[in-house]
Amino acid sequence: MNNEEGKKRSESESITFRVPAKILNQLRQESEKKQVSLNTLSNQIFTDHTVWHNYARQTGLFYVPKPLISRAVNELTEDQLSSIAEETVKNKLKDLALLLKDEFTVSSFLDMTTDWARISDFPYKHEIGQDGTISRIVIEHDLGKNYAFLLKEIYRIALEELLNEKTEFELTDNTIVVSVLGKISS
Repeated sequence: MNNEEGKKRSESESITFRVPAKILNQLRQESEKKQVSLNTLSNQIFTDHTVWHNYARQTGLFYVPKPLISRAVNELTEDQLSSIAEETVKNKLKDLALLLKDEFTVSSFLDMTTDWARISDFPYKHEIGQDGTISRIVIEHDLGKNYAFLLKEIYRIALEELLNEKTEFELTDNTIVVSVLGKISS
């Protein structure tokens, strides 16, 4: 860890909150289940709020049960899914990235993607090649083949058409792998 990273980690303050006993008990149970301290869980909650939930409503995002999304998306054709992806990317995605990340770059888009996967509780991993030339995101969504196709189209349009990056995709019925082949700058 270099000095700058150490400074970032140590920039914190102590604060006291009054929390209803029932909620505090639920938080303690969740922290035990996740095998993290109550402080760590609280910081995760604060982070999730500030990087995602605080803006979700403003940008038209809302929660929908997975079976509803899966069933609806799996009724659509690939042409319909491509049309939805194009409309979403061109009319909303850049604005969402600007609101959440203050910029629309490959790096901010990939950060937004990993935030979304984490908040959605999808198993995922984000790998960056040692030389920084390949960034690979694997998301296990468990929503079916058409949802994987819809995500691929969203990422293809955003990365290739808007951000001019070469990409490759691998799809299964429940997983998408997005590889960005250019140098990713932070």
